[in-house]
Amino acid sequence: WEKHIGLSKAFWRYATPLMKDTFGEGFDFTPEDVYGAVNFVAPSLIRVEADELTYPLHVILRYEIETDVIEGNLDIKDVPERWNKDMKEFLNVDVPSDADGCLQDIHWSAMAIGYFPTYLIGSATAAQIAYHCKKDIPDFEQLVEQGQFSKIREWLTDKIHRHGQRYKSLDDLLEAQLGEKLNPKYFIDYLTKKYSDLYKL
Repeated sequence: WEKHIGLSKAFWRYATPLMKDTFGEGFDFTPEDVYGAVNFVAPSLIRVEADELTYPLHVILRYEIETDVIEGNLDIKDVPERWNKDMKEFLNVDVPSDADGCLQDIHWSAMAIGYFPTYLIGSATAAQIAYHCKKDIPDFEQLVEQGQFSKIREWLTDKIHRHGQRYKSLDDLLEAQLGEKLNPKYFIDYLTKKYSDLYKL
């Protein structure tokens, strides 16, 4: 919902007139203006403030650091230096302090080691689900543009939500309901097409 509908061009064709009604004549923006604004891409210091295109780099950075710590290839005392180096290399961002760097998340202090990759798995899963939903609902974009979400919600309920913990793994769920295991290709294709079109690359 959040990414594949809430950040879509079709959604902002639906929502922009509602915003104009709410904010009045001072809100002088087109759906294309708002769509571009909510999908603006820029390197960021803080993971939870990152756009969906650069967000994966934040996850990869954390995963590589925690992997090296667990495998004994990186001392804890060297994490801040490594973090700062990787932020510069991955995102060209300078880190002003550890509070805004390696201490910005609660995960490691709570011993949630290995948790960060689940965010990226979620993004890849969402892209794959969205692909199959659009395949099964050919008028998906038109429905979103009209603010008609019930058919999409019903599809999600049938394919995903109603199963709860029925399946032993995510792959089992996806294979049973979509016909294939998790495939990152859909997420890569989604990002490539969306941002190539948005930035006219």
